Amino acid sequence: MPSPIIEEGVRSHLRGRNRFLNIMTHDVVERLRIRRKALAADSGLDESYDVGTYPPDVTTVVMDKGRGWLPLVAGLLTGGLGTAGVAAALGAFGSAAPMAAPPAKAQVFDVTIESVDGKPKVTSVEVTE
Repeated sequence: MPSPIIEEGVRSHLRGRNRFLNIMTHDVVERLRIRRKALAADSGLDESYDVGTYPPDVTTVVMDKGRGWLPLVAGLLTGGLGTAGVAAALGAFGSAAPMAAPPAKAQVFDVTIESVDGKPKVTSVEVTE
């Protein structure tokens, strides 16, 4: 059960958001009225012409009470657990990676290079211990 402090915080957030949406809606209505008045003036109608309101005088503001954070948290938790379950089924959490091979032992070679017809040529290669 969510604490009363969290519930009050969510309610306060929703009230603020709804207040903002209400102000924004009224601002849009007023801008449309001013635009219609300007178009009427451009058409040659005088200032006394009533452009009316569109949308109507009454604007509907939807108050969303919401369900809080519970569905979001439940969805994220379920998704995370489901992903971990699939990864475990595919062996992602199995044994550790195999050990790397030890580095190769260095070898020393005795290479003989001679000049044949003015070009270098390898004549012999021997491994020395």
